[in-house]
Amino acid sequence: MNRKELLQKAGMAVAVSGILSTLSAEDHDHSTMTMPTTGKSKYSKAMMAAMHCQLSAEVCLSHCLTELGKGDKSLAACATSTREVISLCESFVKLASQSSAYTKKLANLCIEVCEACAKECEKHAAHHTVCKECRDSCLACVKELKKI
Repeated sequence: MNRKELLQKAGMAVAVSGILSTLSAEDHDHSTMTMPTTGKSKYSKAMMAAMHCQLSAEVCLSHCLTELGKGDKSLAACATSTREVISLCESFVKLASQSSAYTKKLANLCIEVCEACAKECEKHAAHHTVCKECRDSCLACVKELKKI
């Protein structure tokens, strides 16, 4: 693992741990400052999958941009699809965390975008580990979002 990959993975780990802390605190009761004994958000698993997908797409996008900078134009479509995934997954998490009435509609759009990204990343998965990881996280996200 080179320094760049190490920094990317470390950044992803820090982001995920922060997200986990946020999710575990989301259902607390301000009046008593204690955690309730019942339930998480009904979208917790889908939100976690979307956050992981977003983070994987961020890493993949960074890799694509680096390669594009070196003149490798074959990753241009991959960069575009990851940018779309980043935007949609972030939006999904925000709406789902609010239990918005639009959560299901956005989940359906997110499924479509994640499936397209997975298809694009599949083209590069054999040669670029980050594309394989992005594809896998997109497919896992799709699986969770279909449960909504």
